[in-house]
Amino acid sequence: MRAYGANVGKRGRVWRHIRSPLARPVLPEPDTVASPARGSRRRAHDAGEPEPTGRPFPRCHREAGPVSREWARGWFAPLMVVSVCVQAATFATRPMVSYRAIEIGAGNLGIGLITAGFAVLPLFLAVPVGRWVDAAGERAAAVLGAVLITGSAATLTVTRSLWALVLLNALFGLGHLCSVVAQQAIIANRVSVHGHDRAYGLFTVFTSLGQLIGPPTAALVASGGADDGTTRALAVGAAFGLAAGVGTLRVGSRNAPRRPDADGRPPLLGTLRRPGMWQAMVTSMATVSTVDLVVAYLPAWGQEQGIGVVAVGWLLALRACTTITSRLAMERLIIRYGRRPVLVASTVTAAVSLAAFPFCGLAAAVPVVAVMGFALGIGQPLTLSWVAGRARPGERGTALALRLTGNRLGQVVVPAAAGAVAGITSVLGVFGLSAAMLTVTAALAARAPMGSGD
Repeated sequence: MRAYGANVGKRGRVWRHIRSPLARPVLPEPDTVASPARGSRRRAHDAGEPEPTGRPFPRCHREAGPVSREWARGWFAPLMVVSVCVQAATFATRPMVSYRAIEIGAGNLGIGLITAGFAVLPLFLAVPVGRWVDAAGERAAAVLGAVLITGSAATLTVTRSLWALVLLNALFGLGHLCSVVAQQAIIANRVSVHGHDRAYGLFTVFTSLGQLIGPPTAALVASGGADDGTTRALAVGAAFGLAAGVGTLRVGSRNAPRRPDADGRPPLLGTLRRPGMWQAMVTSMATVSTVDLVVAYLPAWGQEQGIGVVAVGWLLALRACTTITSRLAMERLIIRYGRRPVLVASTVTAAVSLAAFPFCGLAAAVPVVAVMGFALGIGQPLTLSWVAGRARPGERGTALALRLTGNRLGQVVVPAAAGAVAGITSVLGVFGLSAAMLTVTAALAARAPMGSGD
């Protein structure tokens, strides 16, 4: 038995390869990875890792190295700025549109029409936008989205007509759709499959930050003057949209547009038939709908329990903070346990916390909401990487847009069903419905193909 070929790494660690088949190689930590010992072939596959061979391989295969590389190349950081600005513009503008409707004397029906206008175009145009992204590249859709957001918000500052508000809010929703689909497709197409989990985790963290920044910024600007605060707040939304447009130009463009591969089937049908695709979309729809139900019915729970508005607001803020925390920790969890176990465990944990929540008082609700927010925060980035990984390179925009369509449909159907249940069983039935829905999706995720190793 003879040792040979000592190779010194950048940090002074030595890799020794032993010629004898009976001897084990001495592998360093953490720059190389040996074959996992306890049956973690499945774990490596679920996490998107290469096949373990017992020989050292570069650290970039173990961690999502391509993300840090792309960040260094200069497109990933501007994309995150764009995502923050788009979400900040959206969450700064939408409440102010409702205030503008109240100013012009619109009733509840008018506000409902304005709210529906934001969602109706994305519901019907998401898939065509996704196909356009696949055919022409992401940058055109991103630029159009920024233009629509900026132009709509700027025009809203001088609008005093109800139907004009409905139309402009619909155009704003279309701009938001174009921007979000383009951002998600950029990550899917420019980051390797091994880096999708980290990239989408960071992406959803920054979108959450934008959603936190927008409303208080608009509120501060609106309250800063003697009158016409709504106009100033809408101008803030336009400014965020303009910043998103400038950031989009820094992201850069692709070398050439890609078209879906011709496989003898319509692209949409072919995308849906990919193994594991519909399960990923159902899981995403259930997670998004559950978050909406929590935000909508937590105040109703507080009223039933005699808990004040301030305490309910702090509980909602706690949920948002733990959601961001889970997305920051998601990559480490996936490396340690694998993608499928993390997704299934987080979904089941969210279901259990939702089932227990209606029976909690304020003191018990704090840890339950913290766990609930942490668990619900993992579903969105993981289903994004799941959909992007199952789609072919030429149809990822279509797949991501189809996922968004399912989310919008769920945000319409599930709250309507929850409202009917609440009319019979009060808030208890709503949280029970959410828990049952997540339990079913966890069962689907436990058996569906998720990665190349499944």
